[in-house]
Amino acid sequence: MHLLRRRIIGLTLIPASKKGLSHYRSILVVAPHPDDEIIGLGGYLVRQSTISERVTIVYLTDGEKSLEDLAPGIVASERLKLTRRVLSHMGIAESQARWLHLPDGAVPRMSGDPVQFAAATDRLAAIISEVVPDAVFVTHPLETWPYDHIAAYELVTSALKRCAWSCDLYGYWVWLWYSMPLRRIAEISVSRLFRLDIAESIDQKGVLMNEYLDRCAPDGRPWSGVLPAEMLKVFRRPFEVVEKLPVS
Repeated sequence: MHLLRRRIIGLTLIPASKKGLSHYRSILVVAPHPDDEIIGLGGYLVRQSTISERVTIVYLTDGEKSLEDLAPGIVASERLKLTRRVLSHMGIAESQARWLHLPDGAVPRMSGDPVQFAAATDRLAAIISEVVPDAVFVTHPLETWPYDHIAAYELVTSALKRCAWSCDLYGYWVWLWYSMPLRRIAEISVSRLFRLDIAESIDQKGVLMNEYLDRCAPDGRPWSGVLPAEMLKVFRRPFEVVEKLPVS
């Protein structure tokens, strides 16, 4: 089923644009968990870190639930070390990264506690108002699982409205390749898809992915969790996919 899904989605991508989206001077990337930014957008980030005047990455959670049988504080600490290594490899200063420390697996949803959602929205809106990005990248709204990825999109759209900042908004693909129900494929807007060519940075992306996926806890499991091999195959390809989304 996963192979069939990849092939069908791949066919959807055939007419997609190959533009590089390299004209932005300031971009902000929102990652539900530390590693999503590299798995879904690492090749683009490698390139933009040398082109854009400012690249800001917001990590909503610390990823402390990746190994649920270990103490959350230990997992979070180790994953923070991995993220710092990744940022260093990309030449992105740690001051350009922000951590909101929202609960892994329970990022506030629009349909959940309104107080918690409003508080998270306010924090993200404050960052957007400070950074004033030309473009914001967040996990695609069709990432039907894990729910933190959907919550990330909801928070970003809410924060953009809250701070009344006008910029381009893109949804990048992480779990969409693996878990999106095929019945929803018609919801992908091919006319707004960008297939980003990352051939020149694919090797560097591989190094960054390995930083996240190959560093292991004492029991041999990756600190970032065990991700499905079928899912990871697509992220070794020389392109990444984003969809330009309406802000309203």
